[in-house]
Amino acid sequence: MTKFDDIKTRLRALLEDNSEQRFSDDLLAAATRQTLEELEQRLPRLVSSPFTVTSSGRQQPILSISDCRYILSVSAHGEGETTRELQPETRFTYLLLNGTPTLHFLGQYIPAAGEGLTIHYAAGYTIEGLDGSPSTSLPLALDGVLVDGAAAQVCLLRAGSLLGRYGSDPRESARLMSISHLWRATFERALNGLKVMQEFGFPLGYPLDRWDKAGR
Repeated sequence: MTKFDDIKTRLRALLEDNSEQRFSDDLLAAATRQTLEELEQRLPRLVSSPFTVTSSGRQQPILSISDCRYILSVSAHGEGETTRELQPETRFTYLLLNGTPTLHFLGQYIPAAGEGLTIHYAAGYTIEGLDGSPSTSLPLALDGVLVDGAAAQVCLLRAGSLLGRYGSDPRESARLMSISHLWRATFERALNGLKVMQEFGFPLGYPLDRWDKAGR
């Protein structure tokens, strides 16, 4: 299981900073955090969570899940083994409040008390030791991608901090920018390769790549 201490060690090895003189822990944490946010946008963690309706009604707060970024779909389980998949905007809408969704069902379907639902949603990633997280949810397949992206980001942050600083060498910023571009290219290649294998099932507005600003 990946821990933030492991990521720091790997980043400093990649960037030849084993003496810990050039890149502070805070800088490495900021770079890792920003890379995680990009992974969440472009290759989110997909989660399915069961939910039992306690009271009938169109409005259903889903208090049993946390860290929900957006909902992909909802499955309603009827009598026997019948299951209906409900799509957002056509069968339900939702509002996120501090990561907790409240569903509002549309049309003739109104959930009844005791009925089972399955909420399919995208959640964020965690790294043990980063921002106080006690565990890691990032899959091993994304471990190397995270390190590549964080290496690019930490060089970019360091280059920006040196610009305009009294006594700094402008060539150092240029060198860091060049290294950042190299690691960014590695990050993009690895991420795009993984996206090809990702299950297709993202909602409207999901960005297919970093140039897709409007989403599909």
